[in-house]
Amino acid sequence: MSETKQGTMVDESGEVIVPLSKPLIDQEGKSHDKLVLKDPDTTTFVKIGDPFRMVPVDDGRSSSVELNRDRLLSYVSAVTGIHRPLLLTMSRKDISAVTDKMFSFFG
Repeated sequence: MSETKQGTMVDESGEVIVPLSKPLIDQEGKSHDKLVLKDPDTTTFVKIGDPFRMVPVDDGRSSSVELNRDRLLSYVSAVTGIHRPLLLTMSRKDISAVTDKMFSFFG
């Protein structure tokens, strides 16, 4: 297992472990102090769709990526099994960290 600059852990299987600033209680009453993210399968990708869109900038000469955190959170729910409304109880900081790491599977 290796650690990145932000304290995120990546294990041998390619799963990304994201520590949370405050424990999250799931639908079964289990407390999570970290979330384990993995690459979503094709069925999940087709169901949820692209988690970003390309936005033209500089009069169309280049483009920028605009994240869709709503869709990224749906991916987090799909790969962790934690219901989406419960994920929405995380702090903004944790939601940003988790969705940023989820996006890493698409880049």
